Amino acid sequence: MIEVVITSIEEVYQRSEFLSKLEKIKIGGWVKSVRESKEIIFVALNDGSSLENLQLVILQKNLSQVDLLKKINFASSLVVSGQLILTPEREQTCELRVFEIEFIGSSTDDYPLQKKSIPLEIVREYPHLRAKTNYFLTLFRLRHSVSKAIQDFFHQEGFYYVSTPIITSDDAEGAGELFNITTKEKESFFSKPTTLTVSGQLQAEALAQGLGKVYTFAPCFRAEKSHTTRHLAEFWMIEPEMAFADLETIINLAKRLVKYVINYIVNNNIKELEFLENYNRKEIINKLKKILSNDFRKVDYSEGIEILKKNKQKFVFNDIKWGMDLQSEHEKYLCQHFDNSPIFITNYPTDLKAFYMKNNPDEKTVACFDLLLPEIGELIGGSMRENSYEILKEKAQKVGLDTSDLSWYLDLRKYGYAPSGGFGLGLERLIMFISGTENIRDTIAFPRYSS
Repeated sequence: MIEVVITSIEEVYQRSEFLSKLEKIKIGGWVKSVRESKEIIFVALNDGSSLENLQLVILQKNLSQVDLLKKINFASSLVVSGQLILTPEREQTCELRVFEIEFIGSSTDDYPLQKKSIPLEIVREYPHLRAKTNYFLTLFRLRHSVSKAIQDFFHQEGFYYVSTPIITSDDAEGAGELFNITTKEKESFFSKPTTLTVSGQLQAEALAQGLGKVYTFAPCFRAEKSHTTRHLAEFWMIEPEMAFADLETIINLAKRLVKYVINYIVNNNIKELEFLENYNRKEIINKLKKILSNDFRKVDYSEGIEILKKNKQKFVFNDIKWGMDLQSEHEKYLCQHFDNSPIFITNYPTDLKAFYMKNNPDEKTVACFDLLLPEIGELIGGSMRENSYEILKEKAQKVGLDTSDLSWYLDLRKYGYAPSGGFGLGLERLIMFISGTENIRDTIAFPRYSS
């Protein structure tokens, strides 16, 4: 007898014609539903590899393990063997006629996610079980694909992947939103205060001065006590850095990255997008295709302020003036103003941005950009880096940073420094936009946030 062990339901559907010619196949998964009649039991099985379940058909008279049938319930895990039968006349193109069942793990009656339509507010209370639901299974599969596309993009662009420290003594943003690191010992582990990183950008900049083009893809941490649906205390950032670059080069890199990822998802995850469209009851696929077909707008900060001034009655925060930081409502409106197009806002006032951003000749603005996307606002923040040792030191001191801790970063400007620029992209924000999900906590398996 010929037997093949199948590792995924996805493979069953991809190779169903071939597999149906075999006498026996074997597959494992979790029970999604059980329907029982006098002679037949129908079980829907899923193993996470596909959004589609595989229907198991169990003829009680042909199964010697009748005692096991009583144990099969919602969420229990099984390994089953049987023959794959093609069913082209039905909605499901194939089903498995089961010969043998190996009962792996039962599920108790108090399993909390048994109902078909459970509000997301309830599901969020069980992060360790969320991957068992179709909605979060879809989001986590999408996160995998987005991450893969990002890595593929930078590989094709000739960037080196680098690892930057999670433990650091540098406040890269100068905002003070830091998690301090301590131990249970009275004596400090490190000789000076240390924190969890808010960004790997400073170290990436140092590496770019030797490798030319680098990127980090790592978790970052910000102790920002925000309870909005757009913020996390722990999130993942993609931070490329390029030497011998100018602002236009960095902007074009950001645009290519976003389009590459969206194109990859549209071509490889259409089933996930269709599921999310139906679940969230909003247009997703056409929105993404529009991003691919249209160019991104570029608007100077000053021009953006003038647009907002003319429409200030539409905002909760309506004290619109030059020098203000844009609120989420302003960012979303600017995208709407330009036909729901992604927008690069350039040349922000110096006081709004990080100390390392390069001053423009007017000394009032910096050579930087934010990429705003419809629905979510800011996705990417980037800039050229200040190349003057004295100016950089002065700007760091102005925001209260200890320049002795940053001496290594300042020293880069003394040793053959080449013009450098880069940006940071929040992975969870990108997944929010692609998926149409309204709560950023749904885009990461175990969200961390202020409570």
